[in-house]
Amino acid sequence: MARINNHFECAESELRDRLEPRDDVLLLESEPNDVPDLSSSGSVALTAESGPFVTCERTVRWQPCTTDSCDDSAAVPQQRFELHQTIDYQLAVPYWRWLYSIPVRRALPDGLAHGRRPWWATPDRLSARQATLVASVTLLNMVGGMLYGLLSQVLTFVAEDLGDGSRSQQTTLLAVVRIGVVVTLVVMVFADRIGRRKVALGSFMVAATLTLITALAPSLWAVGALQFFSRNLAIAGLLCADTIAVEEMPPGSRAMVAGLGTLAYGLGAGIIVMTLPLADLGNWGWRLTFVVAGMSLPLIWNVRKHLPESRRFQKLAQDRESVALAALGTEIAAEPLAPLMAASGPQSDPAAGSAVRSGMGRMHLWRFALVAGIFFLLNVFLAPASQLQNDYLRTEVGFSALMITLFVIATSTPGAIGVLLGGRFADKHGRKTTIVPGLLAIGIFNAVFFSVVGVPMWFASLLGSIIGGMAAPALAVISPELFPTSHRGTVRGAVAAVAVAGSVVGLLFAGNLIDAQGYGFTFTLLAIAPVAAAFVALALPETRGKELEAINPSAADS
Repeated sequence: MARINNHFECAESELRDRLEPRDDVLLLESEPNDVPDLSSSGSVALTAESGPFVTCERTVRWQPCTTDSCDDSAAVPQQRFELHQTIDYQLAVPYWRWLYSIPVRRALPDGLAHGRRPWWATPDRLSARQATLVASVTLLNMVGGMLYGLLSQVLTFVAEDLGDGSRSQQTTLLAVVRIGVVVTLVVMVFADRIGRRKVALGSFMVAATLTLITALAPSLWAVGALQFFSRNLAIAGLLCADTIAVEEMPPGSRAMVAGLGTLAYGLGAGIIVMTLPLADLGNWGWRLTFVVAGMSLPLIWNVRKHLPESRRFQKLAQDRESVALAALGTEIAAEPLAPLMAASGPQSDPAAGSAVRSGMGRMHLWRFALVAGIFFLLNVFLAPASQLQNDYLRTEVGFSALMITLFVIATSTPGAIGVLLGGRFADKHGRKTTIVPGLLAIGIFNAVFFSVVGVPMWFASLLGSIIGGMAAPALAVISPELFPTSHRGTVRGAVAAVAVAGSVVGLLFAGNLIDAQGYGFTFTLLAIAPVAAAFVALALPETRGKELEAINPSAADS
């Protein structure tokens, strides 16, 4: 329990302001039981009704000043008071409390002005449950960044130790591993059946265990086989955790929360990058990076205490159970479809109902085509770019493992600025306003990165990271927003499968062309894909500020 104490003199007008219950983006306080009497000493306790707190109570005590005890230098004499304000609170933010408590401690004494939304707060006030969920999901995103980003960072060292070190061998292995997205798809189908929470935790636990085992792999293809399952289970865990967040967050804060998850994912990937100097210890040094990533197991085990199931999925499960129980009633003998008809609402016009369902199906098919097309085209470029970056820096530019680490940290860390701005901008102005310029920046600046050396290479990577990062929050939420609760997990798995197909196409194309034409020519051609994705994104429907049920007016979410 944290405590903030304030003691100062104030005028009557300020005291009355302090006694008013707060209602801002951080805190909603309940009305006091009694009307304060300022003619004598007194106190009022104001308790948090909503906000990211397990508990929060603000106690205001006042005492009218005497002539001797108060400063009476004011030009216009007025009643003044000695004021003691005590705030006892506990943040409902596990894991990241040390970071979030700094701005909260500065904001609580005076509160936030009406309409003010500081950069560190979500646009909507979060409840204790939502704050705990965000903290848990961001932790899992960090773990996902470690588990999923691992192979891409160290494969060049693994191939040198266990293989022939060729680019074609690396790209072929990674393409095979990415085909394991079928594992992700199957797991995500179960997420729509048994729940997002169970699948997320189970997937991460198995993925971390397999990552530890990979440190003992005797051959390159043993590494590939283990990562075939580990990486794709990590993707499934990430998708499930992010789906819980999308289903639980207020409409005006979904993109920013997704941005926080993206930052946490980047932190996890950054931890792996910082372990790359271990690869310089010897040919076996890469194995230590897998040990570091596998040490996330205790974190995954602990997060199960804080990660709740999505209320939307719980409601869906209850509706399914109600239909199943109704089917066991005696009425089923007389009318086999009665429970289903009752569950779906009035059906006075079957033909009209069929037409509506057909229209909804076409709408969702069109949405899937748009989203899948964007992610396919993006990954045609992004997969080889992220995979071969370290190999390019090591073989073409001549960087050591330590220099690669410094380069990645220096050019990728500022991308957090783009992610934060992108989340805010997407929640305020719309998803396409960040997706389109972000995709263009990813293609253009990263193509330049692979075509030049020296200072221009550093600046191209930096600009691609910042501007391209603006698209990440909106891209993270657009897929779950556009589909109903009953199919959200399955659709996300299918989109991931299509995205991986794009990755495989890009990796195989790059692996075969780089040896013949070089990095610059190859990635200039590949950059056409994200530019095309930006134009496809223009056709996306707008989801900003809308409840998921309004975006998907179907029986599944009604």
